[in-house]
Amino acid sequence: MFETSEKLLYVISAQGKVSWENFKKYFEQLSGFKTGEIEENTEKKSLKYPRFETMRALNSLGHCDWDFSGDRSKSEVYAAPPVLVRLPCAGFPQAILAGARSPVTIAQLSEACQSVGHHIKLEVTEQSSELGLIPKRVALQAEDVGELRAIGNLLKIPFIETPSAWSLLHFAASIDDYLATLEWSKEPELNWQSKTFDPISLQFQSIKETDRAIRLSQYSHPSRNIKVYYLWQDGMCAEIDLDWGRYAVLKALRRNVLIYDKRRFTMAVPASANLPRLLERALTLCSGCAAKYEKMPRVLPQIQGFNLFSAIPPQIAEITAAKLGHTLLQQSLDIT
Repeated sequence: MFETSEKLLYVISAQGKVSWENFKKYFEQLSGFKTGEIEENTEKKSLKYPRFETMRALNSLGHCDWDFSGDRSKSEVYAAPPVLVRLPCAGFPQAILAGARSPVTIAQLSEACQSVGHHIKLEVTEQSSELGLIPKRVALQAEDVGELRAIGNLLKIPFIETPSAWSLLHFAASIDDYLATLEWSKEPELNWQSKTFDPISLQFQSIKETDRAIRLSQYSHPSRNIKVYYLWQDGMCAEIDLDWGRYAVLKALRRNVLIYDKRRFTMAVPASANLPRLLERALTLCSGCAAKYEKMPRVLPQIQGFNLFSAIPPQIAEITAAKLGHTLLQQSLDIT
């Protein structure tokens, strides 16, 4: 019997790619949720829709990629090629298994580890995420990098010696790089139902504040279930990616919301202000652990909850914040 947490990745891996419509069907069948329940669930607004948050987690862990450009109904979810990803940690070299997997993958990895040396440590653990369809964390530790490479060779999958967290972080655009790509115009406001991003609560509110120097507006299509986002500044507007749009407003208003605990190597990101995808993946691949949601009313009371990323080296935390024009808030994240 297959582990429930593995089933969704097994299905995507077996097919190579699935349409977004089929992804939704598989999610509903495997999770036990009904589509209506997912859309109407307001118990934890910070997660929005468990289905989409599951997709984000699969992407951040390096298991899947998606293409949501253009018509959402034609979008597809792709299984990433299997790979051993080195972690940016001190001490003995460690790697995690990312990408596609099948029901026999972990057994094959265990055999490869034994072939290279009985001292190779293989750990297979459930993710702490409340999302039920996030596959297990598969990590291995060796005495030198050559042993990890040898394991990859036995499995005929790549071993990435330079930690992907570093590579992704340096490859990812900064907020200024991204804003430079926007196409600004003096188009009038869309006459669709709209909400405005509140930089204090990090939620979209129905009150439209057109007098702000900078604002992010969400528009809902009157007949199709889609939303578009526009950044407004000095009478000009530009369509923008939601994740970048929120941080564009926060940067302009000098509102710092990223928290780092240097004693626990933990970084807290507001759940209602997800990082741009490459930066989110870079943080996730520091540990191979999906971000864990926590309510922390004593940290920033106006924000409902945070996603906690573990095993984040200080320099990676600083560079991530700098990419977004942020200054890290150094604070203890003593979660009981």
